[in-house]
Amino acid sequence: MIKLAMIGAGGYAFNLIKWLWEIPDKYEIVAVSSNPARKSSGRAACQGKNIPVYDDADQLIEKVKGVADIIYIPTPINTHFELTKKCIDAGFDVFLEKPPVAIIQELDELTKYVAKHGKKIPVAFQYLHSTIVQELKNRIVQGRYGQVKRVMGMAGWPRFDTYYSRSNWAGKLRLDGDWILDGTINNPLAHMLADELYLASAKPGAMAEPVSVEAELYHAHNIESEDTSSLRVITDKGIEVLFNTTLCSDTKIDTSVIIECEKAKIEYLAFCKATITLANGEVEKIDDPVEKRVNMLKNLAECYENKKPYPVSLETCRPFTLVVNGAFESCGGYPHPIDKKYLTYSKQTEPTGDTVKTVINDIDRILKEAHQKGKLFSEVGAEWAKKGKKFDLKGYKKFPTSAKF
Repeated sequence: MIKLAMIGAGGYAFNLIKWLWEIPDKYEIVAVSSNPARKSSGRAACQGKNIPVYDDADQLIEKVKGVADIIYIPTPINTHFELTKKCIDAGFDVFLEKPPVAIIQELDELTKYVAKHGKKIPVAFQYLHSTIVQELKNRIVQGRYGQVKRVMGMAGWPRFDTYYSRSNWAGKLRLDGDWILDGTINNPLAHMLADELYLASAKPGAMAEPVSVEAELYHAHNIESEDTSSLRVITDKGIEVLFNTTLCSDTKIDTSVIIECEKAKIEYLAFCKATITLANGEVEKIDDPVEKRVNMLKNLAECYENKKPYPVSLETCRPFTLVVNGAFESCGGYPHPIDKKYLTYSKQTEPTGDTVKTVINDIDRILKEAHQKGKLFSEVGAEWAKKGKKFDLKGYKKFPTSAKF
């Protein structure tokens, strides 16, 4: 039984708390922190279960000494670096939400800091922990389908204005001087990018090493960062990784990752099923319907209790952070705003009230065409698209290099 403290009790943190409550044989939540001004439902729910609730992270870290084994950090991206160090300084092990940090120099510094203190930190990319991704990875490592030649990913996840008004960091490049780089590649669809890099590598437990990235980053919403992205990554093995996504689609388009190998084509869909078509025409299928976060939490508990290596660590995520940083460098500064003449706005109603949906005209077709052809948005004729420069990632150690930031 692992005694766990959670920094936060609202939003995604409360979802994690509820998932932890589903596996009481693995975890006991011994405390949470929650800003009383937010009046979150998670704060009230924990109080109802007689779980101690502290008003901020510093109070929690101090009060759970000798009580908690692990502190889970599912806080905003810009807080991960300092909070992780504080928890380690206080003697705790840490579970860290994805993405680990926003910039490569923080990742490298934190990796060294963690090692210096004899710790290992898993990163909660839940789909990387899933049975289906681990099975596909094992088959690729074993060479069952021959060498990977190309990986292509696509997704359209509509997000309304309330998505950006929910917090002071949503849609931001940085906040109070700390980098966030919020957007498709570093937040909601970061999972797909991480999966693509992981499955592009034949090295056990590793993501493919990127040597260059060519990126087109855009925003249709009134935000600083990006809500629409088109990336081409080249790895050190010459594998092409394509990533086409938007939060401004007309309909929800589930994640679709195609992995082209020498002897097979793998179609990995919606993070839960895969169809493998072999060169001889035979078809294999894998289904993984279980809740991925509960599965991840069980796996983390097993690794912690048995002192086994975590499947996804800070070190594992270095190629991911390199791609994120390289993408922002490639677009030459701030993501490009899409002219309003290419946008359609419509009123929507959510449980929290009225909001607005922003759609890039014809983006569903553009997204699917780019995915099918293995192209970037500018290469399939999107009128608003601007081609990015190819950015070299070899030896890259500090974000940003662009003076425009």
